Amino acid sequence: MDKVVAWDEVIAALAQAGWQARVVPVARLDDVKARLEDVVRGSFDAQMEAYLLKWTSYTLPQVPTASSVIVGATRRPLTQAVLTWRGEQHTVQLPPHYAGYHTIPDNLAAAACAALAPFGYSAARFSPALKTLAACSGLAQYGYNNIAYVDDFGSFLMLGACVSDAPAPNDVYWGAPHWLGRCSTCGACRKACPTGAITEHRLLLHTERCLTLHNEHTDPLPDWITPEMHHVAVGCLRCQQACPVNKKVEMLVAEAEHFDEAETLGILTAEPAQKRSAETAEKMARCGLDYDAQLIARNLRLLLPA
Repeated sequence: MDKVVAWDEVIAALAQAGWQARVVPVARLDDVKARLEDVVRGSFDAQMEAYLLKWTSYTLPQVPTASSVIVGATRRPLTQAVLTWRGEQHTVQLPPHYAGYHTIPDNLAAAACAALAPFGYSAARFSPALKTLAACSGLAQYGYNNIAYVDDFGSFLMLGACVSDAPAPNDVYWGAPHWLGRCSTCGACRKACPTGAITEHRLLLHTERCLTLHNEHTDPLPDWITPEMHHVAVGCLRCQQACPVNKKVEMLVAEAEHFDEAETLGILTAEPAQKRSAETAEKMARCGLDYDAQLIARNLRLLLPA
């Protein structure tokens, strides 16, 4: 017989570790996949549709045997890098969630393992369609910019998920994603979007026009992306900065990391990780410049003077 899990204690322990979390049965992942496929199919050209549908796929860990899914959100700061280039210093920002992008979600699984251990269960990280999972579980709401918002965090957050062999409670919420109430009368994000990806009469973002889509990949940038559109090392901040919901939440700002001329040159040339000093690597990780060496180098070259 399965040991009873005091899920309220588990959720409280996750909150102590910095995570707002929800738990649902693992079977709900089928609904996540179906919902996302239903939204994407027929809404984009064939190439973009195929790209977006890749996000519906996931691989469950072999251990533990999946019985429940824990989805969590943790508050993250804006990070900054002060780069020294040709004798001058230039401050470059990175939106919340790039610093620790590859490692922070592991913290959710570790915290879940610790909270579940007294009940004889464990957890392991995996990567489903996080925003849909968070929204259907009641953890998050969608903004008109298609970004996830969580109470007390706004959209300045990172999502993560893990599976557990612990049986999910029977009374968990699951339903259609909710939208922020004020989005129907606002339009601030639409006006702020530098590329026109957010339009008045369509809730679904025009992903093919989103700056983040293009500067998160090393493919050549399309010609319609003009120099003044670039404003961060990766991603985009415009819609989040303009959002009235976010203005009610104090955005955390991490202390800037400073890089000398040699370090900056190494970043701009996508220097192999093994050639960096431990100190430089740690600074890059703290501010998010370790997200992807090639694309960060490309994007920074667009921001710094030629």
